[in-house]
Amino acid sequence: TAYNLGLEGGYFIMDDLAIKLGLGFGGTSVDSVDGTFSYKIGAKYYINSMIPVQVDYSGASQGDFDSSFLGLQAGYAIFLGDMVSIEPGLRYNLGLGDSDGLNVLQFNVGFALHL
Repeated sequence: TAYNLGLEGGYFIMDDLAIKLGLGFGGTSVDSVDGTFSYKIGAKYYINSMIPVQVDYSGASQGDFDSSFLGLQAGYAIFLGDMVSIEPGLRYNLGLGDSDGLNVLQFNVGFALHL
């Protein structure tokens, strides 16, 4: 059994541009290693208020292992109303530090609540 819990939020500093911060924690029930703490800081810009483009620095630490990534992400925001959107997109993580050479391409689907 594995679990991951996280929260990511942002603050719009101007129209269509948000500064973002995320924190998370995860682990498994089968290993004796302490859980994994994760973090993310970055910026997200909505081109034409519909195409989110994000750049961020993220990482995770577990015991003596500390991985970090430079993330680039782009997608499309499908607004279900004035304040809720579904955001499918592609993300590329460039491995840094202990993760040097570990580059990952991801397909993500996010949900956003715009307050």
